[in-house]
Amino acid sequence: MPAIYPDSRLPIHSRPSAALGVLVCEHNGNPPFAESSFIRRLNLIGAAEGLTLFAFSPWTWDAHTDSVKGWVWNERKQLWVSSKYKLPTVVYDRSWPETEKEKQRYQLALQRIRAVKRITFLNNQLPNKEKVHQLLLQERALRPILPPTMLYKGPESLVSWLRKQENSAFLKPVAGSQGRRVIAIVRSQDGMLTLSGRHSDNRPFTLNRVNEAEALQRLDGWIGKRRYIMQPLLELKGLDDEPFDLRALMQKNNKGRWTLTGIAARVGAPGTVTSNLHGGGIAASAKEALTTVVGEQRGSELLQEINKMCFLIVTRLEQSLGRFAEIGLDYGVERSGKLWFLEANSKPGRAAMGSAGKEAAHKAAEQPLSYARSILLRPPGRVIHEFDHL
Repeated sequence: MPAIYPDSRLPIHSRPSAALGVLVCEHNGNPPFAESSFIRRLNLIGAAEGLTLFAFSPWTWDAHTDSVKGWVWNERKQLWVSSKYKLPTVVYDRSWPETEKEKQRYQLALQRIRAVKRITFLNNQLPNKEKVHQLLLQERALRPILPPTMLYKGPESLVSWLRKQENSAFLKPVAGSQGRRVIAIVRSQDGMLTLSGRHSDNRPFTLNRVNEAEALQRLDGWIGKRRYIMQPLLELKGLDDEPFDLRALMQKNNKGRWTLTGIAARVGAPGTVTSNLHGGGIAASAKEALTTVVGEQRGSELLQEINKMCFLIVTRLEQSLGRFAEIGLDYGVERSGKLWFLEANSKPGRAAMGSAGKEAAHKAAEQPLSYARSILLRPPGRVIHEFDHL
């Protein structure tokens, strides 16, 4: 049966106090927004737990009726159905604006709502990668796993960085995600540069042995006005030269306490520079991947170390930035067994968690809802102590 998306004119549903809204960027097509499979799963879990949940775009808000166009998955009919809902008081941001124009539309719509309405975001937003790095440097125990990091300030800054970092560098946008627009640079003994990375649509590219002056000029034009950070080109590869990293998913439970949902490995194609699933990588067992690269004993030690680091990181971020419900944390491991923290993500994906086990895969979708439900049903004046794990 083909999916249809009826835009009904039914009376507005009146369940604002017990509804969770999932923020999306609605568009024409099938399905009507990104991450529809994940949001459909949220609908099903929410329904089983008695939680009203619908997806909506902020620009559908009608100030006169205080309503939005909400989408709910109808399991019996196997299609998305839209209706009018009261603006929810708690929202879960899973929006993915595809263009700068759509990003501006989304932000302006949210500003319009927040100017007159009070809504609670289930998850806070992280600042850019440079600011996150500076925040984490304040935690002494984290410094050994944080790669040296500097802002890109033009070709001269990169030349200086290459000199300091043994003729290689890794550049990534401070506001980027999913491995897009990253670039690895290697300078050979004769001064020629090889550039490899990914375009904005995640397609890989390689430029072999380019004259340094030309390469720096082309790279600077490619970066344009975007802000980039420079880091060492870490050797985060498996035995077959395939890039791999580890994704740890930290989430709050229904008591507001941080828990480690799971750790999964992400493995890219040999010769590429990233392992992100959006860029063609595959998920694998973290334990098996680590055992293959560094051996069983060191692999087990690394998993314990990552567990410890995860709680330190989310605590530091939350103390500085406010409440979060979940954060994805990415780590890299060199063949020597050296652990590095790569970056944090406040809109973590779920695909890799299937490789961390069935329980982790279920919790990855269920825990944001149980945490949201605890907020929605919290008696006025009651405070959940969210640092009880310390």
